[in-house]
Amino acid sequence: MRKEKKIVEFPNLKQRLLEKAMQTMKEKKFSEALELFEQARENEYAYAEVELGMVVCYMELGQLTEARNRCKKMLREDIGDYFHVLQIYITILIQLKEYGEVKTTIEAILEEDKLPAQYAQNFYQLLEFARKMLPSEENESMEPDYNDQEDELFLLHEGNVQKQYELIQSLKHRNIRPLVPEIEKYLKDELKHPVLKTFLVHLLIEQGWDKETEVCKMGQRTIIVPSNLKSGEEDPFLNKIISILEDTVESDNPSLFEGLKEMLVRIHTVQFPLAFTPDKPEVWAAGLHHAGVELFGLEASDEELAAQYDVSTLEVKSVTREINKLEDFSYLRL
Repeated sequence: MRKEKKIVEFPNLKQRLLEKAMQTMKEKKFSEALELFEQARENEYAYAEVELGMVVCYMELGQLTEARNRCKKMLREDIGDYFHVLQIYITILIQLKEYGEVKTTIEAILEEDKLPAQYAQNFYQLLEFARKMLPSEENESMEPDYNDQEDELFLLHEGNVQKQYELIQSLKHRNIRPLVPEIEKYLKDELKHPVLKTFLVHLLIEQGWDKETEVCKMGQRTIIVPSNLKSGEEDPFLNKIISILEDTVESDNPSLFEGLKEMLVRIHTVQFPLAFTPDKPEVWAAGLHHAGVELFGLEASDEELAAQYDVSTLEVKSVTREINKLEDFSYLRL
């Protein structure tokens, strides 16, 4: 009697297939990459990354309707990072000139309870663009009009979070020096949202404000000179954290690694311009890993993570609590 041949998979075949698909896409061989993503999809590996890779390939190949439909399915079924996928979906809609859908989609998101701070500015810019592209009668009374300085000051100090945010965005292309005393007053007010304070500090940086400025947030007080500050991308401490996570997480779990990087951006947006304490990147990398494990429903004990990053269990627990606190503040309730 003939024995059936046993099929043996090569070790890490699925992971290598996805890596090849990603590399092929980076080389702009989109048709070939699409075929590789299809194979990875059949193997049911890293589903969210595969689906997003296919969306990007369809976009680059000019098959925008297919890309839009797949992206919409990802949003509907909550596949991947929701807001990252949403950004891509809106980009596709703009390429298809479906500005009404862009406007409706973003306005619906803004009506929900939470919007991650790192996406807020981009969504408002896209919303403004979509409104401008629609017939004027659809845009009546939509654009905020902040021409009167007394109204501006009232909105900055007394308006709700959304009005404050809209006003801060409206200042991006203006000379803010006449408003600096009010901005400084806002930055000292412990009751104001820490993320909006970050946006104001960035405005001062962009306009080269070189005077000492007091910032109070998260129960701490610091004196800064905005023109001397570095952005997050230039911050060696943050880059060291990312480098540590690359070595410990990326090869085993690329999706978790991307999620941890996005979490780091969010908590930095809340914390800036305050320094991270303790000043040990290994501790923050371990804390992020711990918070990510909890968030994504994975398994790893405090002891395992402490050993992996060569820090104490107490340090991991302490920083994880701080990260969770910062995460709570990272969402703007608009």
